[in-house]
Amino acid sequence: MSKKYWLHRISNEWDVSYKLLDDGYLSVGWSVLASSGIEKVTSETERSIIMSNEGFKTKTEQRGLDIFLQFNQGDIVVVPLFDGKFSIYEIVGEPMPITKLAGYTEFISKDNKKIVRGKEGLLCRSENNKTVDVGFVVKVKSLKKSISRYDYADSKLTSKMRFPKTNADISAISESIEKVIKAEEPINFYAETIVEMVEVLLKKIKELAEPNKLEKLVRWYFERLGASKAEILAKNSTDKWDGADADVVAEFDSLRTIFYVQVKFHDGKTNEWAVKQISMYKKQCEQNSDEYAVIPWVITTADDFSDRANIMAEENNVQLITGIEFARMLVDIGITDINKAFE
Repeated sequence: MSKKYWLHRISNEWDVSYKLLDDGYLSVGWSVLASSGIEKVTSETERSIIMSNEGFKTKTEQRGLDIFLQFNQGDIVVVPLFDGKFSIYEIVGEPMPITKLAGYTEFISKDNKKIVRGKEGLLCRSENNKTVDVGFVVKVKSLKKSISRYDYADSKLTSKMRFPKTNADISAISESIEKVIKAEEPINFYAETIVEMVEVLLKKIKELAEPNKLEKLVRWYFERLGASKAEILAKNSTDKWDGADADVVAEFDSLRTIFYVQVKFHDGKTNEWAVKQISMYKKQCEQNSDEYAVIPWVITTADDFSDRANIMAEENNVQLITGIEFARMLVDIGITDINKAFE
């Protein structure tokens, strides 16, 4: 079997997942299936039946675990991280349930929380005995760790790392990935040439001095990406309550994905309130999202997010995007007709 290349995004239980990754284990959720024996099943149809019996009825719900269980020794995995970085690993083991992972009877997570073994060998949080939703792991070896996507990734790899789902087969761009693995220093000439351009663009964005214009720019960004529909939501919409809020919503029918975006025109740091708003809005709306995956973002013109905002974002799977990162995103998609954002 030929080597395959995968994208895998850590999308839940961040404090435990990143601790395991530091120890050489890539993880995924689906703890409810840890004792099902699904990792031994080679038929995709049979795996689908097992997942359906546990309430994961749709292909969208099943996809993340199904791909994870296809990881084989020698395969390469690209793991996007926060702050514009990523890591690359080689798989050196076979996917297995967390219940079969030796050790980890008691340890401290990346959020300084005590984690212990609970019932049936699953991990749980000592403070409330809540099960940690990490069901499967695979042993990996680090090839490149926490490197800048702007310094190392070419346009093809950068585009793939924006893929919003948990994981994907990206073998089609194996050359781009191998180039990063072999590189001893930054290789992306593009990154070196756009630094000044990005800084100038962010300055211009801040000079807009109007939050509603920033929202129009975010809407235009999604339209440029090919959204089926992108719109700015009314401030007093009846589907917002108890502080829940989103400013822009974008739908991609072909990907069966919806983005909810909270937009902040800030200086300095953006605090956790923005994360709380978009997290609550996601919870209010996802019950009506049918089979669509729901992705929450916070985009700010600020330079950074507060520590509490970062922690809350990890806990709620919210993507945080600073001003400089948003400016880079705009440059990446091309700004020739950016004035159309304000028409």
